[in-house]
Amino acid sequence: MKTIHISIPDMQSAHCQTRVQNAFDSIEGVTVNEIKAGQASIALNDGQQQADVTAAIEKAGYTVADITAEDNTASATLSFKTNINCGGCVASVRPALDGNSGIAEWEVDTTGKDKILTVKTAGATPEDVINTVKDAGFKIEPVL
Repeated sequence: MKTIHISIPDMQSAHCQTRVQNAFDSIEGVTVNEIKAGQASIALNDGQQQADVTAAIEKAGYTVADITAEDNTASATLSFKTNINCGGCVASVRPALDGNSGIAEWEVDTTGKDKILTVKTAGATPEDVINTVKDAGFKIEPVL
């Protein structure tokens, strides 16, 4: 998830702010953090584009003067015990792990006793990783 700050100089009154709020509400994956005269701060889910936000503001009748973005995705390295124990298992789980946009990198030690899955996140929570692996048909539990 990333936060963007938008300068909207012609959005001044409460009425204007409500129109822009309604424009944001029409976009799936957008969370409004703050709207005040001339500015808005919103959070975008992964995959949501700034161009969609700009188009919605312009459709509501306002001008976007500037957009600045800050990336506030959490990054961490997580470890899990699994039953991913061979190359075939790795090949089976690969599409699920590679398809999770919250996972930056991952690897499984198939030679060790506990078959440790190490994940470098790009915003995924431990629960996201656990659900992804379970949905692919494997057992998984956090390393304590």
